[in-house]
Amino acid sequence: MAGKAKYKSAIRSKKMIRYAYIELALEKEIEKITVKDIAEKAGISRGTFYAHYSDIYAIVEEIENETMGKILEFLNDFKDEDIIKNPLPLLKMLSDFLEQDIDFYRLGINTQRAPSFIFKLKEIVIEKILSDSKIPKDSQKSKMYVYRVHYLIGGLTSMYQDWLEGKFDGTLEELTEAFCQITMKDFS
Repeated sequence: MAGKAKYKSAIRSKKMIRYAYIELALEKEIEKITVKDIAEKAGISRGTFYAHYSDIYAIVEEIENETMGKILEFLNDFKDEDIIKNPLPLLKMLSDFLEQDIDFYRLGINTQRAPSFIFKLKEIVIEKILSDSKIPKDSQKSKMYVYRVHYLIGGLTSMYQDWLEGKFDGTLEELTEAFCQITMKDFS
């Protein structure tokens, strides 16, 4: 039983550290954030911080790798051969993932590092879709297909980013449904 409590405590500590980092990143540049700042904001000791992370950049790396990894996992698990014509199943998985900690992602989208991360994520997802072995080679090389992939992923990242920043009213589910309706109409 003690192991389970220790595990829950570690998860809670990491979550507090991550939130403290994001909140501080909204106030100042990452280079000016200290471990002491994060520990104070999270209400933990510096020792607790170092039990989970080697430095501030390790938090950033973990958040980016975790998010990127989950999205690539969704793409790998996606069974439909034509993501472009019907992205709804994939986007529902993405929405469920974001909603698990929506407040965190709403804060994170407003940090200084968010634009470069979103650009990197967009490029990796585009490359992953274009190189998918389930897509026939002649489609992968078609200019129209390449344009469609860029259009879809560019529009998708822009809409989700704007929604996370609070520029759209409505739920994430409504945004996902609307995006799919627009996409499926454009590509049918």
